[in-house]
Amino acid sequence: MYVDIITIIAAGFAAAGIVMILNRLIGGRLPRWAIPAGAGAGMILMSLTNEYRWYPRTLELLPAGFEVISTADHSAAYSPWTYVVPYVDRFVAVDLDGVQRNEGQPDLRLSRVIFFTRWEPVRVLPVVFDCAQGRSALLDAEKVFNDDGTVRVARWDQTGQNDPATALVCKEA
Repeated sequence: MYVDIITIIAAGFAAAGIVMILNRLIGGRLPRWAIPAGAGAGMILMSLTNEYRWYPRTLELLPAGFEVISTADHSAAYSPWTYVVPYVDRFVAVDLDGVQRNEGQPDLRLSRVIFFTRWEPVRVLPVVFDCAQGRSALLDAEKVFNDDGTVRVARWDQTGQNDPATALVCKEA
């Protein structure tokens, strides 16, 4: 967030400087409001650039083995251009390299699901997938495995075999 603010302010100064140089080159014929208007336009353009570049920039930082399973496009009335060209402001990725299996329960797979949202901290949640029944469950921080290897969860979600996360985690390697 602080980096975005710094880049926006720097873009404002750079745009104001460009307008000042342009004004000097044409002999001072620009109106007095041109410099602050140029600074404001530069700041707005940098803000839009930051919003539209967040998703590709964040994808580049994902370690190998993570697969994006869901994205959410952002459109809002206060920024009407997003109805024409929406941008991604949140997405979900699953850790395929970190999938864990239990020999006693071969249909169960454990993996991390990571939720990314613009302007919010990243949430990493352990999720158990039941590949035989097409369901998944979020795990609590407390003891979740019984002595026989079965999983103790509060609630199973019937996601189905076609769910992107379930399909990726459960496919045979």
